[in-house]
Amino acid sequence: MKKNLKLVKQVKMSLSVYILSLLMLSMFALNMGCKGSYIAGYSLDPDTTDHNSTIFSEITDSSGHMHWYVKLYDGEVWCYFHNRYEMVKRVRK
Repeated sequence: MKKNLKLVKQVKMSLSVYILSLLMLSMFALNMGCKGSYIAGYSLDPDTTDHNSTIFSEITDSSGHMHWYVKLYDGEVWCYFHNRYEMVKRVRK
């Protein structure tokens, strides 16, 4: 009977050490994991100031607003940046 109690006590101690070590490991992983929106030094947030788009023609108007068009012509053109039709008139300098 005493051996059983001693065995139960050892199992409880081993289990508590195992759970404690798992807790410490998970706390370490959460603390050292990705912070903010970066993974391995690469940002997950889109950079809204400089787009390297190969699909859209990126046009900055006279007020400094960015617009994305697939085809440019005078008239109403769909702006993919603002998700609406916009009146476009080309001005040559």
